[in-house]
Amino acid sequence: MADSYVMNEDELDLMLAARLQAALLPKGCPLECEHQVAAARNRMCGSVGGDFYDFIHLNRDQSAIVIGDVVGHGVRAALVMAHINGFLRSDTKDRSRPTRIVSALNDMLRQLGDLTNSVMSCSLLYMVFDAPSGMCILCNCGHPRPFLCNRDQCSALPLGTHDILLGVERFEATETCHTFLTGERLLLYTDGIVEAGDEHHNLFGDERLQQVICDHSESSPGECADAVMREVDIFRGGAPQGDDETIVVVDRI
Repeated sequence: MADSYVMNEDELDLMLAARLQAALLPKGCPLECEHQVAAARNRMCGSVGGDFYDFIHLNRDQSAIVIGDVVGHGVRAALVMAHINGFLRSDTKDRSRPTRIVSALNDMLRQLGDLTNSVMSCSLLYMVFDAPSGMCILCNCGHPRPFLCNRDQCSALPLGTHDILLGVERFEATETCHTFLTGERLLLYTDGIVEAGDEHHNLFGDERLQQVICDHSESSPGECADAVMREVDIFRGGAPQGDDETIVVVDRI
């Protein structure tokens, strides 16, 4: 009988890190997210990675939805991701003001970069959702623009401004407002989805993503997110996954 393989200490540490990172990423919107139904799917390029997202309960009426992508892969990106995740959940004063939380996070990443003599950068989309009114205020810092889908017409539209990556330099973040109507669907994703490549170096692209969204407009958020991941896999074929991949689907109900 062949000897059983025993993981060494480094492999065990990496496995534990992957489990801890997965535990930080919720599968859907918590119970406090009134008037929303949401689902999220994530798969890292390696055991751990730099994609992150969260649903944060702010007060009785408001919640924050965040998605981001730390530049780079592996353990370094995962450590920065965990630091960002903790920062976003620990800052209680400014979490309902997107420009303030974005500026504070930018300063934190720049200081961390100075301490490590490197650049700690990430893309980030941070949005505050008011449940009773449907009003949303968002900041987009170098992240792929989300798609807003009118489920009756099944047309996906880009939404939001597009500031620079966080952690690079000081800048004045800008906010965009939108009032979500009942039945609208919001799609947030990281660039690993649209930049997934096949064996011939073709990219999955925005148009294919939009088509999957339209084809599953009547599906639940979870079914829509699963369909996106499945279609990316089919498109990629035998090519390896080259980046972390994350999608968040939010319905206004």
